[in-house]
Amino acid sequence: MQKLMKVIAIAAVLGTNVLLNADEAVWKRVQRLDPGSKVKVTVEGAQPAERYFVQVNATDLVVLNLTAPDVPKTRLIEMTRDNPEWMANADKAIYKDNSIRIGPDGVFNKDRKVCDLATVLERIPRAKVADVQKS
Repeated sequence: MQKLMKVIAIAAVLGTNVLLNADEAVWKRVQRLDPGSKVKVTVEGAQPAERYFVQVNATDLVVLNLTAPDVPKTRLIEMTRDNPEWMANADKAIYKDNSIRIGPDGVFNKDRKVCDLATVLERIPRAKVADVQKS
């Protein structure tokens, strides 16, 4: 019985280490991505989804979801490439580039609201990210 308990304990520790190493490997790969890169993000319990990388930190992955109709996709990707920190913090301040504006009130094109900010800017907790692959 003691032998069985030792085997179970070792398996539990090894399994945890494998998961931590996999998580760490994914996070290191994500940190090397360029802002605006097209990625496939897999969140726990969901199918992979196409997104655009904005920024990553120790606790969150920030991506753009450009699937909503009328979203100025090309311009938002360019804005992300130009200044990922502003894009990642659009929930706190307005980021404007010519006729496009993104901020806490949403995404606007020539003062016409295209969509809510939460529709476009996704902040995913690290613990929920299963995988990220460059597309």
